[in-house]
Amino acid sequence: MNRMLLPFLAVAAVLGSEAAAQGQAPLSDTLLTWRSYSAERSARVRLYPCEDERRPRTVVVDEPAGEREPVTDEVRYFAEVVGRTFGFDPAEASFVFRYTAASFTDGAGDDGKALLLRATFRRAESGDLGAPTWRLLTSDALEDLTDRALR
Repeated sequence: MNRMLLPFLAVAAVLGSEAAAQGQAPLSDTLLTWRSYSAERSARVRLYPCEDERRPRTVVVDEPAGEREPVTDEVRYFAEVVGRTFGFDPAEASFVFRYTAASFTDGAGDDGKALLLRATFRRAESGDLGAPTWRLLTSDALEDLTDRALR
């Protein structure tokens, strides 16, 4: 009887290690497209779990080269779109805007140095999303916010 249990345990161990490896993958990785006042826009949006109780999600945003205006120009609207798309309140997430060479030059690599801007929001008394609080991040801080998935 123990011999029959052995293959099951081996398969369970493999599945368990795959699940642990997937714990570092984003919950979602998509090219999000939305309509702004000026044009149709798009950006790569990755959603990660975070250990912060107040902000259990981290949204990492990479803008492609060629966009006319940065997403940060309409950051409150963008955060509301992301929240509706993924089903959470943007005031309960950290938004990290990643600017690499690929943000400015078509065909450039996404690795190397990056400017990392963190935006967090609160709800106003009216219920509207308030102005963001901005902060520059280090790569170590980004690593912490994405449960060691990004650096």
